[in-house]
Amino acid sequence: MSESPPNKIKRRIVELPEDFIVELPEHLVEYIISTCFPIQYVLQNRVVSKTFREAAIQSRDLDFGRIYSKRRSQSEVVRIIEDIFNQHKGSEINRFVLILNHLGFEKKVLSWVKTCLRKNIQDLTLDFSKSKKFINLSVDFSAIETLTVLKLRWCNFEIPNNTPKGLRLLRTLALMKSKVTPEMIDAIFSNCIHLETLELTRCKTNGVLSINAQNHKKFKNLVLYSMPNRLQIILDAPTLECYKYEGFVRIVDFSKVDALKEAKLLYIQNYNWRYYDSSNMVLADTGAYTGVHVLSTTNIFLEAFKERYLYGEMRSPIFKFFNLKEFCIRFKAPNMCNLYHIAEFLKKCPKVEKVLIDIKKFTFEPGMLWIIHQNSDMASKNYEFNSIKEVTIDGYKNHWHELDIVEFFCGEAKSLKDLKLIMPKNVKKRARRLDYARLDFVRSRFPGVKVEV
Repeated sequence: MSESPPNKIKRRIVELPEDFIVELPEHLVEYIISTCFPIQYVLQNRVVSKTFREAAIQSRDLDFGRIYSKRRSQSEVVRIIEDIFNQHKGSEINRFVLILNHLGFEKKVLSWVKTCLRKNIQDLTLDFSKSKKFINLSVDFSAIETLTVLKLRWCNFEIPNNTPKGLRLLRTLALMKSKVTPEMIDAIFSNCIHLETLELTRCKTNGVLSINAQNHKKFKNLVLYSMPNRLQIILDAPTLECYKYEGFVRIVDFSKVDALKEAKLLYIQNYNWRYYDSSNMVLADTGAYTGVHVLSTTNIFLEAFKERYLYGEMRSPIFKFFNLKEFCIRFKAPNMCNLYHIAEFLKKCPKVEKVLIDIKKFTFEPGMLWIIHQNSDMASKNYEFNSIKEVTIDGYKNHWHELDIVEFFCGEAKSLKDLKLIMPKNVKKRARRLDYARLDFVRSRFPGVKVEV
């Protein structure tokens, strides 16, 4: 594997003679340390390198995201961060990442944040999820003019409407375990005119979530994860390209979304609602996804396309995914889907090139319907997938139906070049030994397909 450009720069600078580094102009030393060496690297080398030990700390990238990696105690972590800020001589701090149990150290945390604000912070990440307690920072983030990235976890966040200058340059806003009100959402899109990405994870909210981004030209990504009380989502976002959602199936109004290219729909089953019909809700939204290029979803989505009795006969929903190039399906129990449902869905995707079947947490157990009806029905059909080039089965456990899938794609995908079988890393999860005889048989029948295990 080739070395990345930043790593090449670091390695070459470290290999230079120490006298050469000492003789460099001070502004160039600051630029090299700030640009090429994050604070974690500087901390490591201050112990062994005289150049780093004697140089003032002026890094612009203060990333303490992995400071617990060496099993330091909470008090030791706080002491290290406090020393860094006390010794920091740089004129700017462009990036500050803090993942910390803040209990007992709220005043120090506030002091560090205020120092960053004075030094033109651009990228700020505060994660207090380790403590499982909210922190109330008396900081008006809306007054910060230089911020482009703001990520807050277990931290209260407020933004007043019509603020004159704050957050005008903000491109990414990610909130986790924060209280989100309709007024806050409106204020975000009213003030953050350059916003490109909004992420809401496990946020406290109720009722209808309305995204009013009709006047935005750069808003492209919306991520909504684990928000069970959200009943309906209304999107007025003409430029939205990527929609990622995790949770119970919900009705989404996509009537004012024109540019959607990627959808990640990690649906989970809701057992609390007695009359909950996820299939009808999935089909109600499917029209918005028929134009996407990338689709990643769960078996709940696939189940919505199963045949059902309508007007006295078996029918399946009529949809075509004309632009779909990559399709990922993740199976989780309970689940009635099998190869038949995968094949029938892919018939609706005439341009699909990559297929990923994720069964890491699932083992196929097709029932009598497969044995009596679906297997013979598939044998009588001619699928001929002409665009599929790559198929991956992640979580392959050598189950007989998984081998059915392997043989099916080798025979029906005429353009198939690579079929990858990724087994679980944990040996205990490997249900059976590899059936080399059947795999060799498949390889002999379809020599043009590279089957990798």
